[in-house]
Amino acid sequence: MTDALGLMLYGMFIGVALAAPIGPVNIEIINRGIRFGFRSGWFVGLGALSVDTLYALLVVSGLTPLADSPALRVPLFLAGGFMLAFVGVGGIRTALSGPRDRVGEAPHPGRSYVTGLLIAGLSPMGIVYWLSVGAALVAEAVERVGRAGAPVLVGGVFLGLLVWVTTIAVLARIASRFVTGRGMQWITGISGVVILGFAAWFFIQGIAAIGAV
Repeated sequence: MTDALGLMLYGMFIGVALAAPIGPVNIEIINRGIRFGFRSGWFVGLGALSVDTLYALLVVSGLTPLADSPALRVPLFLAGGFMLAFVGVGGIRTALSGPRDRVGEAPHPGRSYVTGLLIAGLSPMGIVYWLSVGAALVAEAVERVGRAGAPVLVGGVFLGLLVWVTTIAVLARIASRFVTGRGMQWITGISGVVILGFAAWFFIQGIAAIGAV
């Protein structure tokens, strides 16, 4: 029981370590949480969480060498760049439309979920994490407890990610009470510009990786 709890907590640490750095997913959770409320931001996080839990399963299953291929990374970088460019341009266009207390109607939760799913699924940042830091942490844990503990470890990763995205969505919802009009316009525009920056980086990395194919 103690070993299982320790493994679960270790998995939660791995999940939080992945989710904590500022990246396109966190920015979109904050942006939608402030603009549309908790549920919109949270469902973006759930979409990203689904992808990262799948990656954790692949790591403990020993399938990561299949993903460590330039031939796979090139289309992921380019597709991720297009996806983030679409999201970023949409945010900038919304911001340029003028200040308002509420920026349009809240998107359907399913659309928010798919947005998070695509941002995380097409982001090589997550794949690189799982092929390096995440894989090392998981391998160390599996070596200690054996393959039988893999489901508990993946469950811990899931819980860690869930706690993180829920916390970020709650904080964004609280912050939305103090942001109206022009402030919301600025947040939406800045989020769009930052996400466009990530898109540009993805494009550059994708083009650079073409030479390695």
